[in-house]
Amino acid sequence: MGSSTASLFLLLGCFIPVFCITREYFIGIREIQWDYAPTGKNVILNKLLKEDEHAATFLERGPQRIGSVYKKAVYLQYTDATYTKEITKPKWLGFLGPVMSAEEGDVIKVHLKNMATRAYSIHSHGIMYNKTSEGALYPDETTDAEKHDDRVDPGKSYTYVWVLSDTHAPTKDDTNCLARAYHSHLHAPQDIASGLVGPLIICKKGTLDVYGDKAADYSYVLMFTVSDENMSWYLDDNIKTYCTQQSTAANIDKDDEAFQESNLMHSINGFVYGNLPDLSMCVGNKIHWHLIGMGNEVDIHSVFFHGQILTNLGHHTDAVSLFPATFTNVEMTADNPGHWLLSCQVNDHLMAGMQALFEVKKCFPAVHKPRPNGEVREYFIAAEEVLWDYAPSQVNHGTGKPLNTDGSTFFQRGNDRIGGKYKKVQYKEYTDNTFTVQKERTPEELHLGILGPVIRAEEEDTIKVVFKNKASRPFSMQPHGVQYNVEQSGTLYYNELEGTVTPPPAALVKPGTTHTYEWVVPKGGGPVADDADCITYFYYSAVDPVKDTSSGLVGPLLVCKKKTLKKGKQKNVNKEFHMLATVFDENLSWFLDDNINQFTKAPKTVNKEDEDFQESNKMHSINGYMYGNLPGLTMCKGDKVSWHLSGLGSEADIHGLYFEGNRLIYRETRRDVMNVFPHISHTVMMEPDSMGQFEVVCQTTDHYQGGMRANYTVQKCSMFNRQSEIMLHSKTYYIAAMEIDWDYSPNRTWEQEMYHGLTQSPGNDFIDKQGKFIGSIYKKVVYREFTNNKFTKQKERSADMQHLGILGPMIHADIGDKVNIVFKNMATRTYSIHAHGVKTDVPQVKETKPGETQTYTWYVPKTAGPTDKQETCSVGAYYSTVDVNKDLYSGLIGPLVICRRSYARSFGLKKEVEEFALLFMVFDENESWYLDDNIKTNIKTPTRNIKEDEDFIESNKMHGINGQLYGNLLGLNMEVGDKVYWYLMGMGNEIDIHTAHFHGHSFDYKLSGGSHRADVFGLFPGTFQTVKMKPKYPGSWLLHCHVADHIKAGMVTVYKVTEKGKECVGLVHCVNEPMSNVNALKYILNKENIKSFLVSFLVSFLVSFLVSFLVSFLVSFLVSFLVSFLVSFLVSFLVSFLVSFLVSFLVSFLVSFLVSFLVSFLVSFLVSFLVSFLVSSTMA
Repeated sequence: MGSSTASLFLLLGCFIPVFCITREYFIGIREIQWDYAPTGKNVILNKLLKEDEHAATFLERGPQRIGSVYKKAVYLQYTDATYTKEITKPKWLGFLGPVMSAEEGDVIKVHLKNMATRAYSIHSHGIMYNKTSEGALYPDETTDAEKHDDRVDPGKSYTYVWVLSDTHAPTKDDTNCLARAYHSHLHAPQDIASGLVGPLIICKKGTLDVYGDKAADYSYVLMFTVSDENMSWYLDDNIKTYCTQQSTAANIDKDDEAFQESNLMHSINGFVYGNLPDLSMCVGNKIHWHLIGMGNEVDIHSVFFHGQILTNLGHHTDAVSLFPATFTNVEMTADNPGHWLLSCQVNDHLMAGMQALFEVKKCFPAVHKPRPNGEVREYFIAAEEVLWDYAPSQVNHGTGKPLNTDGSTFFQRGNDRIGGKYKKVQYKEYTDNTFTVQKERTPEELHLGILGPVIRAEEEDTIKVVFKNKASRPFSMQPHGVQYNVEQSGTLYYNELEGTVTPPPAALVKPGTTHTYEWVVPKGGGPVADDADCITYFYYSAVDPVKDTSSGLVGPLLVCKKKTLKKGKQKNVNKEFHMLATVFDENLSWFLDDNINQFTKAPKTVNKEDEDFQESNKMHSINGYMYGNLPGLTMCKGDKVSWHLSGLGSEADIHGLYFEGNRLIYRETRRDVMNVFPHISHTVMMEPDSMGQFEVVCQTTDHYQGGMRANYTVQKCSMFNRQSEIMLHSKTYYIAAMEIDWDYSPNRTWEQEMYHGLTQSPGNDFIDKQGKFIGSIYKKVVYREFTNNKFTKQKERSADMQHLGILGPMIHADIGDKVNIVFKNMATRTYSIHAHGVKTDVPQVKETKPGETQTYTWYVPKTAGPTDKQETCSVGAYYSTVDVNKDLYSGLIGPLVICRRSYARSFGLKKEVEEFALLFMVFDENESWYLDDNIKTNIKTPTRNIKEDEDFIESNKMHGINGQLYGNLLGLNMEVGDKVYWYLMGMGNEIDIHTAHFHGHSFDYKLSGGSHRADVFGLFPGTFQTVKMKPKYPGSWLLHCHVADHIKAGMVTVYKVTEKGKECVGLVHCVNEPMSNVNALKYILNKENIKSFLVSFLVSFLVSFLVSFLVSFLVSFLVSFLVSFLVSFLVSFLVSFLVSFLVSFLVSFLVSFLVSFLVSFLVSFLVSFLVSFLVSSTMA
């Protein structure tokens, strides 16, 4: 299909009785010289770049350093097709392309001219296009004529046509306008790193005017990304141009870690260290912030707007998360004047300059904000140095073994090892401003550990904190979730507007001095109706936010609804627990040298740069406790428990907190895992209905292994707890653990076409043996389903389950089910099977030894299934827990789908949805039980230290979707108009930050009782989410993780949409071909499927027989009556009318009844057989 035909096809969307606009943009691609710090200063600290150690790392030029200026390619907007007059964009947009916008129904025409020296394209998120306007090059089975959009060569032009259709536009529950992004997609990771990215704003009908969103006074777009200039197409040019000694530039080692680090620009719109200009607004203005994440594995961002309250998805906050290709839209009323800090709170990013300033000006002197009229709540808090023990019992409570062996990496003291005790600093509460009597913690507060005291306030309250610094260094208190005057900010930064040269007292409280902070909870800034009573924030010291928090200064802060506190405590809950998940990096503590001198046996021999030493000081803790040492998490069955969860730390602090045994409610959705990130907090509610001791663990594998585990206990405290539900339905699955040879890439055709041959493919690093690697085939262990408990015949996967790949069978359960898993271990190691979300008889998961069979029983009460505000079905996972990490990486995982009960589905009468379960995970074969076997089998002469070789280690990290790489995942096939549930799953380690992006279609997901739209969903270890799609646009569409390294490593495939009734002919990825009648009959008569056929037949037969018999009976009665009346009348002259009527009526009725019965039986039999055959063959 040519470009003009495609344009006509898309423009047809306008020929409806709704006014729509065609918006034209003339976009040119040009190469420019971009300066990440044009002022030459760290504006945040008012220092020259060369005076700032951290800034100089990235921005100072040198013999082998590029500095702050880089050649980049950018999108620029022009007035017309001559491309001679550029339309000036706002300075704050930086190197981003121009803001494009559209309302629902609008057509966007992008006339792209490539004035760069390389070929590029333009591809957009969140909008409708067909194959001639997708702008993304990949094997999608299109013709050469349909690929002109995928590559625009230097000097060439192309017109793209996009339509904002109803399936992409914001839902009624979304805000008026949503951010999306457009970028070049010829080679997306390199193109984006080179600078080709810009914002697209998509809006509801009638919400835009010539200035943008009608509901906003100002709209700003901010993109947070670590711009990786090492990945740019222009790296060699930049080395040649900017390294100061050309004689050495040619010999620069581009793989040198320090050189690569210097080229990572932690930027906001391409600016670092406060150089982003012109973020300005007036008091009273309505501001819409459109936030975009982009980049790689390091691009986990927590965006903090100091001193402000934001609205995000209808809830209040002051910090939001961003990941590669995720988009967030927050609204803010600028009612707090001052020069405010805007920053990413991830430790590494703070230090590297991902900060900006925005100004709220007093433009209208009459604007007056009334003071809150609530209570004044006073706290007396001191910072004190303490000796902290991360595991007072010295025992790993998960295994019962001593930590000097089980956790020796972290707890064994030595010549150059500190052990488990560290000098730290902690917030402590006192009774009054004399700071002589410290408040003792109650038994309910024991679990707080290293955390400071809990500060609580209701909406419209004022919080006064008298803070005394009893430590040996300057510290402060910086809160989240409240407002304060800019002079009361606890963060140290240069505030040009305030005209202060010396730091304000609030930002730097010197040792031995006291400062009183005053914070307020503004009206309309607290929890909303569907929030819990109290929403979770925290406070921390921010003189140096990284070193201060790494040293221990952090505490919980709750903002509550009015009239929900009594004597300063929550009155509507039985228990309140706080959990801070973080890897306390003691290498970043102010007290590292003190700890080396006090606890190592040979302090002078310690090398602080040694990687093993640094690793030993990374304490994977919950509230400062590791390996189950956290005390005080005890509750009663049936209690109403509020859990207040927070994250803190660096790029590695991706936490999936999994609560075994009992489920949580979060914003009207039910789950048992909550993801937290640095400076992001959540409140979740629990009403425990399972008793015993359970674990709360971080599902990130390194964190689990490193000790981020705690125990909580549920006791029976009352005789009147509600009785357990009775499970009325039972189903049985026969599942075995089997060892197989698994091929991650059985066919390299897709990869070969993608990279124009295998020579240049990045896949060679993973799936090509090259004489020293294992290749694509690994011995693994997987769950597979069998037909019965004899385990002699494996159940063949139907076409609609072909996509499961390495995953075990999709286990379905409805609320009210009792699910029996008959599990046989056919492998050579001990394994088990454990599921998220279900109830079991005991908390412990029994192990099954090789050759043994064991039945695991799972119960699915109402509390295990989705709420009525979620989709009908929710997804979780089942896996082996003998060794959680090694079992997982060896292959043992599968999807568990729990649904609200549907009797139509139970009887097999109706296939309500198409279902696809996708696990995005890097299978780390270095952690598999079978690594030695795989080395022995696949490498003829392995080197002695092969398992320590970095290239070998990297080659064993398989970036798969369901264990398949580079388009090898088959079976993602659907038809236009289908209702599709995508069950998205994330598991794995710190690198397992995945943003699943669907080309061609958007999807809906539910949260807070509403439905929201996206085309990218973020997945992390322990994330399980159902998203719903109604495919509308035929084609073979790309589905991939948007993290740059994961794209290159093969985490890509396609899903196929065909027209209704059309067969999949000659399509590589099409496996759901319609069956012939003969094959359908064979399928039905297979003993695995005969049961569903018989059930369907019986139901249809009974219904049709009753209907036909009732009709026949009525007809028989009327016919008999009429015939009898006529006959009786005729013979009544000879005999009595009554006698003749009775005789004739009985005879005729008996004959009619028998005929009716036989006819009804035969008709019902035939109809039922045909219906059942059609239903079963359709399901087949």
